[in-house]
Amino acid sequence: MTTSPSRTSRHRPWLVAAVASSAVFGPAVVAAAQTWQNSSSTVIQFQNTCRDGIRFGGAVSADATVPAGPFKGTAVVVQPPPSTWTGWKPDRGDEKMNTEITIPEAPSGQTVPTDDGDEAVTHIGYFTLPYRDGPLDKDLVALNLEDGLDGSAVNTDKVTDCFLYAPIDVQPGKSPNTVPIGHGEVSVAVLTTDLMRADRLKPKKFRFGPGKAAPRGSELRDVNKDKRADLVLRFGSTAAGLKCSTKSVKLTGKSPSGDVFEGSDKVVPDGC
Repeated sequence: MTTSPSRTSRHRPWLVAAVASSAVFGPAVVAAAQTWQNSSSTVIQFQNTCRDGIRFGGAVSADATVPAGPFKGTAVVVQPPPSTWTGWKPDRGDEKMNTEITIPEAPSGQTVPTDDGDEAVTHIGYFTLPYRDGPLDKDLVALNLEDGLDGSAVNTDKVTDCFLYAPIDVQPGKSPNTVPIGHGEVSVAVLTTDLMRADRLKPKKFRFGPGKAAPRGSELRDVNKDKRADLVLRFGSTAAGLKCSTKSVKLTGKSPSGDVFEGSDKVVPDGC
């Protein structure tokens, strides 16, 4: 993780665009899922604001003056949201994420939809990042892509019971996580945590690997000996699309509340 720059360095001279007209001294209204919110030089799209991480779109307004090449910014997440970024101090305990990001240049003529109509942008990118401090409460958070630059709008979204970095264990009980290639089954355990009970998950909602295989079967058992039931799913290796080049795998599904659920783990192919 990066360390917040000093307040002096946060006023980058090349961020010379005026504060957008939507800037307010207080949390902005939460936007619809596909709507982008104006900040200062940047525009933000909240996609999944979860307990353990955040997925969002970031763009640079064509009204901003920035150097050629990729846009370098720092994404910060703060809970509870500040009333304004002016005077906000980056070393406060409410800063839950501080991560450098690079937004690539956009194709000529690129626009994004905002509440004020289509906004022309020069850079656009999409990011999935974990919080530095978490998990977050199911309440409002603020996201800023310019390190909380003075004068930026306070763009907010509400944290829901979704998970982008859910703890899973491929081939529980084995180390390393050796998976057969071209035959056999792979077991994947979804671990119960203080935030989520695995016995409340619906096995049919889960898909595994590049092939997005459906589970062949499931059971509840305590795989990590913490006296809590974990959900163990079984998948066909071939159906999951596992290959000799596979180094990590992803499990997707629905959280107990029906929201996004994602987890990943490293694997070692066997039989190649």
